[in-house]
Amino acid sequence: MSCPADQAVYRLQTEDGPLEIGFIPAVSFISAASDLYLYLTTTQRTYWFSFSVSNGYSGMTLHPVSDPAEASNAGREGGARELLADYFAADPDAAEQEVWASLRFYSLDSDLTFKFEPPLSGEPAPAYVMMPEIGLTLWYEPQVLTEDPGADRDPIPRGIFELTECLPAPRAKVRL
Repeated sequence: MSCPADQAVYRLQTEDGPLEIGFIPAVSFISAASDLYLYLTTTQRTYWFSFSVSNGYSGMTLHPVSDPAEASNAGREGGARELLADYFAADPDAAEQEVWASLRFYSLDSDLTFKFEPPLSGEPAPAYVMMPEIGLTLWYEPQVLTEDPGADRDPIPRGIFELTECLPAPRAKVRL
């Protein structure tokens, strides 16, 4: 299926219900890596992320942020907030490294070739995306990935999200 990244919808069916991933465009680049936010909707809540790409062989990592659409609608200065910086600034420990390792992001072409850069608005969407270790953080520390003070264990299986739908138009852009 050919689809621009900002119109792509990915799904993974689980025993508890469907999980969904998609990309929301920002008015400009959020980071040097991409102009898109990623959302992950589980059976409990929606999580928001920006992308970072390391120099060298390390790959792509997701950075949890507050809901960028809510920040845009509320006129919050600075838009979406980085969530991990606040969390670990208060109490840095060994768990920080484990959380960062769980936030690896992989995207693949239809022939299962790994891509090395995150999607961009208007560019072709990858056929598959995955975050195989995020379940670790969603199980043990979901509160670091959301502003929801009641966040509790959010079990998701390891799996590959498949591009299942292409929206008829790009999603509305949000502020940074």
